[in-house]
Amino acid sequence: MAGIVEQFGSIVGKQAEAHPHLTKELLLTAYRAYGLKLKHLPNRQLSKAKQYLGTVSMNCMVRPLAHPDRQILTSIFTPCEIFHAMDLFPMCAEQFATYTNGAGAEHAFVTAAEQAGISETFCSYHKIVVGAAISGVLPKPLAIVNTSLACDANNLTFRKAAELFTAPQFYIDIPYSVDEDAVAYVAEQLRELARWLGELTGHLLEPGRLLESIQRSQSTIHTLRKVLRLRGSRCVPTDLTSELYEALLTHNALGTEESLRYALLLRRDYEAAKTAPGRKILWLHTNPFYLPAAKDLFNYKQDPFIALSELSYDTLLPSRSEDPYYTMAARTVYNSYNGPIMRRADRALKMAKTVGADGAILFCHWGCKETCGASPVIADALESAGIPVLILSGDGVDRRNSPDGQAGTRISAFLEMLGG
Repeated sequence: MAGIVEQFGSIVGKQAEAHPHLTKELLLTAYRAYGLKLKHLPNRQLSKAKQYLGTVSMNCMVRPLAHPDRQILTSIFTPCEIFHAMDLFPMCAEQFATYTNGAGAEHAFVTAAEQAGISETFCSYHKIVVGAAISGVLPKPLAIVNTSLACDANNLTFRKAAELFTAPQFYIDIPYSVDEDAVAYVAEQLRELARWLGELTGHLLEPGRLLESIQRSQSTIHTLRKVLRLRGSRCVPTDLTSELYEALLTHNALGTEESLRYALLLRRDYEAAKTAPGRKILWLHTNPFYLPAAKDLFNYKQDPFIALSELSYDTLLPSRSEDPYYTMAARTVYNSYNGPIMRRADRALKMAKTVGADGAILFCHWGCKETCGASPVIADALESAGIPVLILSGDGVDRRNSPDGQAGTRISAFLEMLGG
C-alpha cells in the first residue's frame, strides 16, 4: 500500500503545475474510490463507529472539492452550523492538507508555497493549502471564512488565499479575553456572517434550519461528553488516522446528521466494550498518522491505547443558551485553545484525570508556534500531578520533517518507562 501511495504522490507532483485541473480530478477520483472502499470493505480491526467515521470524513472532503461553487474554505476552529443550514460545504484547510498527505502528494504543494516565498518554518498544513491554491489544484471557493483562533497562520493563510483566488473573505475575530463580552462580540459577527452569506448566495438563512443544525451539534456534544466517562475504563480499537477523523467530526461537521450518528454509534461501542487494562495515553495536539513507527505502536492496540485526543475534546462544552449564535460563539471563545496557555494546560489535566491517563504525548507540530511555546507549561501542569509527558517534535503532514526511526525510538522508550 505504501508503494502505491508513493507512486500516486509522484504522479500528482509531476502533473500539479502543468495540469492543475487534471490533478484535482485525479485527487477527487482517488478520494471517491477510497471512500467506496471504506464503505463496502471497511477495516474490520476498527469498531462500527470508527468504520462509519472514515466514510463520513471522506465525504466531507469529496463534497467541497467536487462542488467549488458551494465550497467555503475555512479553518478547523470556525463554527460551521450556518454553512450546513445553507447547504454549503466547508472545506477545512487542515483537513485538505491531511488528505493530501494521505495521497502522498504533499511535497508538490509545500514546494510550490516555498518557491512563492512562504517560509520553510511556516505551518505545513497551511503551506499545503497555499501551494495548492498557487498551483490551481485547489479550486476557487465560493467564499473564505476563517477565525483568528488559534494561530497566526490563520491570519496569513486565508488572506493569501483570498488574494490568490480573488474570492470574498469573512474574518471572525476571536478576542483573547475569555468572558461574556467576548461571546457577545463573536455572536454579533456570526449574525453578520449569516447576512453576508445570504447576500453572496442570494438565499437567506432560514432560522429554523439553523436551529435544527445547532440542536444536532448540541446533541452530538452531549453524547460525546457521556462517552468521556467511559474512555478511561474501556477500550474501543482506534488508529491515529481515526483520531484525526474524529477531530473533523467534532469541529467542522458539528451540526450534521452524520456527526450526531457517529456520536451515538461511538457511545454504543463504548458501552459494549471490554475493560481496558492497558496503558492509557492522552494525545495532545495533532498526530503523525502516516509514520510507520507510530502506527505500529498505536494502531488497533489495547496496550498502549489512545484514550483521548485533545482535538476531540476542546469543543465538548455544554450549552448555556438557546440562541444559536450565542451557542456557536461561546463554543469558540471558551475553547481551551483560546486565551492564556494555562487554560489549555488546565483542560489537559482535567481530561487526563477523567480518562485516568497513565501518560501524555504532546506532539509539537512543525511551524505551530502556539503549541511549541505552550508545551513546557502543559507538560509541567501534568507532571506536577504525577502524569509523565513526552514532548515529541515532528510534522503532522510533511514527511520530510518527521524522522520515523527517531520518533519510534522516543515513543517506545516513553512507553517502556510507563511500564507494561
